[in-house]
Amino acid sequence: MEKNVRNLRTIRTIAAALSFAAASAGALAQTYPSKPIRVVVPYPAGGGLDVIARSVGERMAQTIGQPSVIENKVGAAGSIGTELVARAAPDGYTLLLASPSHTTNISLISKLPWHPLTSFAPVAMVGVIPSVILVHPSVPAKTLQEFVAYAKSKPGQINYASAGAGSSVHLAAELLEQMAQIKLVHIPYKGQPEAATALITGEVSMMPLTMALAKARVQAGQVRPLAVTTPKRSSALPDMPTVAESGYPGYEVTTWFGYLAPAGTPPEVVNKLNAEVNAAIRNSDVQKKLVALGAELVPGTPQAFGKFLEADMARWTRVIKQAGIKAD
Repeated sequence: MEKNVRNLRTIRTIAAALSFAAASAGALAQTYPSKPIRVVVPYPAGGGLDVIARSVGERMAQTIGQPSVIENKVGAAGSIGTELVARAAPDGYTLLLASPSHTTNISLISKLPWHPLTSFAPVAMVGVIPSVILVHPSVPAKTLQEFVAYAKSKPGQINYASAGAGSSVHLAAELLEQMAQIKLVHIPYKGQPEAATALITGEVSMMPLTMALAKARVQAGQVRPLAVTTPKRSSALPDMPTVAESGYPGYEVTTWFGYLAPAGTPPEVVNKLNAEVNAAIRNSDVQKKLVALGAELVPGTPQAFGKFLEADMARWTRVIKQAGIKAD
């Protein structure tokens, strides 16, 4: 009898605690946000990720009544800023605007102090930027199939530029090498602009380049486009086939970007932030700024973003392991 009473008291205590927690979470969601929201961008000011953070943040400030304070924390391929958010209080007042390095660093950097999935709560995906596989006009190939045949005829003799070991540009080329079974020579540069210059001058023969940088060079006739790297054709170059259409189904490389919060952030706060981000990227002024970067917008749920992150990390873990890539 006494044991049953104790069990009943325990159940009541747990129920009361759960009820209090639910009430507290509901109250937090109702009052949130009551102060500025810090958005950490783990790359330099002025870059594409920074432009996205400021464009979305300015719009959100108009609807939630609190400003987004953009903080650029640069270093270690984005890892320094990412760790800052992973260690922040899970209260919705510190967010990370993440990009592809978020899911690749775990395979590139030893003893990473955060985990791309378990250290964070997905909030909202914003969109993706396609890349375009480009060649110098001197390369005798007008389609991706012709380039692959050309590369197979000269194994280990054709070089390509990237923005550095482990960069999205490097991984895009590496994935093509693996799927097409060709052998190219990787020439890393300090960044995409420097690598693009090397392609334009003919210092290298091929390069996957993000749409915002590629389109102007294609229109100027400085390079020849072969295929876009997204599963669907890009609205920026609608006549250009995808890599998948060109004979390599399953090929997908995007420069994605989205918001993450520290693990443990209340679901009510995550859902509120998700709704605000989705509303911001549906705003016509914000869309103009993001589309100018070559972005395709992908509003959705936190759960959908979480599944995307899982798949992205799994894909690049396999590619990086097979290629034996390590960050600079």
